[in-house]
Amino acid sequence: MRKLLRWIVAVPFGLMALLAIAIGAWHLFDRSPRPAPVGETDTQFDLSRLLVLIDADMTATAYADGNLVPIEGLNDMLIAIDDPGSAAPDATRVPASNTVMGWPGAMTADPAGRFAYVVEGRAPIDRSIQQLENAFRDMPVGNRLTVVDLAAAAVVETVEVCERPNAVDIAPSGDWLLIPCGDPDSELAVVALADGTVTEVRRFDLQVPDITQRPVDAGLTYAMIHPDGAAAGIVQSNRGVALVRFELDAAGIPQAAVSETPTILEDTWLTVGRWTRSGDHFLVADVAWGPSAPDALFNGRGHIISLALSPDDPSRGEVSRAVVSKSPEAFELNRPGDLLVAVNMERAYLPPGPFAVAPGQRASSLSLVAINDASGELETLTDPVGFRGMLPEDAAFDRDGDHLAVVIYQDHDDLRSDGWVEFFGIERDGGRIAIVPTGRRIATPRGAHDLFALD
Repeated sequence: MRKLLRWIVAVPFGLMALLAIAIGAWHLFDRSPRPAPVGETDTQFDLSRLLVLIDADMTATAYADGNLVPIEGLNDMLIAIDDPGSAAPDATRVPASNTVMGWPGAMTADPAGRFAYVVEGRAPIDRSIQQLENAFRDMPVGNRLTVVDLAAAAVVETVEVCERPNAVDIAPSGDWLLIPCGDPDSELAVVALADGTVTEVRRFDLQVPDITQRPVDAGLTYAMIHPDGAAAGIVQSNRGVALVRFELDAAGIPQAAVSETPTILEDTWLTVGRWTRSGDHFLVADVAWGPSAPDALFNGRGHIISLALSPDDPSRGEVSRAVVSKSPEAFELNRPGDLLVAVNMERAYLPPGPFAVAPGQRASSLSLVAINDASGELETLTDPVGFRGMLPEDAAFDRDGDHLAVVIYQDHDDLRSDGWVEFFGIERDGGRIAIVPTGRRIATPRGAHDLFALD
């Protein structure tokens, strides 16, 4: 009997010891960056205006546990921050329905900076609802585009464009918008504009093969217009990348769209894309997740992937990839196009409680990657630079490319805390290049998730 009792007592303690060892090894071999100290660098961010989107419907951790933690009186909005590099920037708020439940890219603006355009991939939820069984499945599906007159700080119009508009991009001419949609029978919407406002919505079925692994990933998850204005790079179902060619009407608006067969990138989970400056290569981010929940808990380091996708060259396929850190949901290029910064969420989307043992929750990070515009080759330049904040989902360089703004959804210790825009310096010293925290922030309401830079 004594042996049996000793065995009964020893087994749980042994299992606990093994679990502690496993967790310790996880942290040892799956390290994430700690917040970097503030450096000796100037804080002058050289840009006339930053646009910030605020999603008021959920806390950052609702992805994982469905607990929305609503804040009374807080509603979706667009914030225009004028002279963000000044000591006391002005900020104007305009209501605009939007959502963090999608990749960054829910906002754009016309070349003159007069109008902003915002899509709602998910519609606002009744504020009496505090808990969802599954946020991805149960959050209402959106369908609207909101047009904001930035000069008047007012909404001009709202228009139904398609089911689950996932992003929005504006043509180089400023005459039309491209919207990728979560509708497998109508994957693209083109919105014709006149004097900044909507004149017509055209929808296109691309006839691409179904590669969806989850219903919420149906259709297109991202799209960006090629610099020539007659094609676009698309991401289908977070897995495939293709070129779409447009037939333009007499006004220069797409009247037909034909997609190439998507190239499926195996063992990846793709987010946003960017064209290189020459337009010969399309860069996409891979967060290294998968279709199931555990894939976002045990994910490894992500990548930025360069693909040959020029409309003028039939070559297709992966050219290069750069390893960054975990969950690089967004990245942005500087204006010369020789450098990009990846915004790595790490695992800062995990809620407190049982998931507190997972590494990568207490800091997010930034990675610098060099771009060879001619060849499409990528090279990771620095180790990830850590900073505090949950769900950093977008970044913007200033005019000179020597400063960077990063938008952060909220803080770690309070699920109702404010969000903010944080500023970093990009220092070059001979062949050395580094990201340096400046310690400067501009506070926003909770839910800041998209940025757009205006000269």
